[in-house]
Amino acid sequence: MQARCVWLGLLVAAGVLLAGCDNGQAPGRAAARQGQAATEQPSAEQIEIEKYNAYVDAANRGGNFAAILEHRRTEYSKQLTSKNKLTEYYLFSAYDISGLRDNLKKALALSTPMPELDEPAKEMLVALEKLEPIHSELANYADTKGYLSDGGKKGKDMEPALDAALESVAVEQVKFYDGLSKRDEINTQQAFDEAEKGSLAYYRAGIVLYAKQSVRLSSEFFQSAGAEASVKPFEESLGKTAQMIEGWHKQSTAKTPGCTVLLSQMNQFVGKGRQAIDTARTGGYKYNEQRQMAWKNSNPIERDAKFFGKSFDDVINGLNATTCS
Repeated sequence: MQARCVWLGLLVAAGVLLAGCDNGQAPGRAAARQGQAATEQPSAEQIEIEKYNAYVDAANRGGNFAAILEHRRTEYSKQLTSKNKLTEYYLFSAYDISGLRDNLKKALALSTPMPELDEPAKEMLVALEKLEPIHSELANYADTKGYLSDGGKKGKDMEPALDAALESVAVEQVKFYDGLSKRDEINTQQAFDEAEKGSLAYYRAGIVLYAKQSVRLSSEFFQSAGAEASVKPFEESLGKTAQMIEGWHKQSTAKTPGCTVLLSQMNQFVGKGRQAIDTARTGGYKYNEQRQMAWKNSNPIERDAKFFGKSFDDVINGLNATTCS
């Protein structure tokens, strides 16, 4: 579960950057848009940007249905299968469905084809349409505390249908995230390639490119408990990220507090990755009986994966929140 959280963090946060920089435009494309008159028809490139950003909004604003499903199974698995009366019952927010559904529809309404995203988006909409009426009925049941009237019978009877509908959405959402990841890599690489080498934009794009790469490589690193074969590519990517950060810092003339914080966040991201590698190499990820209680209270692999993913989110949010130049 932890590796998936880091990956989802990667997918959710990476999208924010491309949607948020230069007023929602990918780096290198903003100038062309600024010259367009408001009355002109949008270009194919502008429609592509708008469509991608709608998909990003779907990822950021909709619910994480794999997490919702897992949490629900953990929370209610015993209560909903027991003969005991329910004394409490609740559902996830309807906005988890609508935030995802509305942005998927918005993206699909735009003409530019994005097969890696369009197909899973269509399948997810079908799954959401099956989930929505079940959720609506059970939400009313929860809000009116119907479970106090019937002892939870309706909730128990409908839970299998809700579980199946949630699982269907979760399966399609994984495919959607995978497509978003592929598209995101294309856009990030393009932004880096189009930027003037040695410029602030070049280093900024490079930070994003290699930081994302580092997070992707960290997945195998953490899943393998720091196996040496996974260390080298992860370590090299962190090194490239650090080089981009150094170049960005030298080129930046902004001295505002926000930019100082951003620099610290970027350095901490690299530092947490290198610390994880050092922990693995010194045997910190090797389980043994003497560490049994310590691992039970705090698995070091899960802990480091969580902190590393969080540090990446901080970098992306920092880049979006500041205009350091």
